[in-house]
Amino acid sequence: MKDVMILRELDQIKAVSQEYRIAIIEAFDHRPATAKMISDRLGEPHAKINYHIKVLVRVGILELVQTQVNSGIVEKFYGPVAQDYVIDSSALSTSETSIITIEKVSVALFEHIAKDFYLNVERGGNDPPKKINHRQDVFLTPAEARELNRMVNDIIHDYIEEKFVFRENTRRYSIASLIIPVYREKDEDQRGRP
Repeated sequence: MKDVMILRELDQIKAVSQEYRIAIIEAFDHRPATAKMISDRLGEPHAKINYHIKVLVRVGILELVQTQVNSGIVEKFYGPVAQDYVIDSSALSTSETSIITIEKVSVALFEHIAKDFYLNVERGGNDPPKKINHRQDVFLTPAEARELNRMVNDIIHDYIEEKFVFRENTRRYSIASLIIPVYREKDEDQRGRP
């Protein structure tokens, strides 16, 4: 398994533009599994999971890693091609279709993170306490925002690099960083003012 796979093809980017498929990729938990195992983990119909796995295999995000016969039934074990997936920055400016697709990927990722957050709140999980690092109304140039994003991503990547496998006394966490421009009417009114 590669550390990172860079998604350059539009069909790859479209394939991960659904929150459902992101959940399927994450359900592998960085180890091989059958469609049946994934359907059990997600509580979803086997046929539906199998369909989406085949789509992800076709575009090269998942791969068939092993087949074995069990009681006369051929079991196919699939696995993620990489631990992380990154959209190639050149895909951001190629066409309007790809920009719309990238926006869908962003929304799908946000919805997936939001689902994890709300489920945690509903279950009262607070050990350790939930922490949202939030700073609003920070004024940055686009270059400063890109640099901050790169720095935060580097810190997170370095810290979690060896932590993709379950170890004793660990539990699964969702880690996200979000740096977005804020659009408000007052911002438009203040443009050009000192």
